[in-house]
Amino acid sequence: MTDNPPVTVAGTIGDEVLTVHKLRVLDNPTRRAVCGAGDPDGVTEVWLRAVNCPACLATDSR
Repeated sequence: MTDNPPVTVAGTIGDEVLTVHKLRVLDNPTRRAVCGAGDPDGVTEVWLRAVNCPACLATDSR
């Protein structure tokens, strides 16, 4: 049995498009911010931008 590390992508949550979070992919299309930001049922969008959320950057998740 292999342990696959969680997949993370960069993206935004809801209408706030200036803060880019690390989003942990739970089940396509379900994604959650590593820092815990956002509504559990909120909309997330994947972006090809650098993560700039200080709380997400402080986590060890890749």
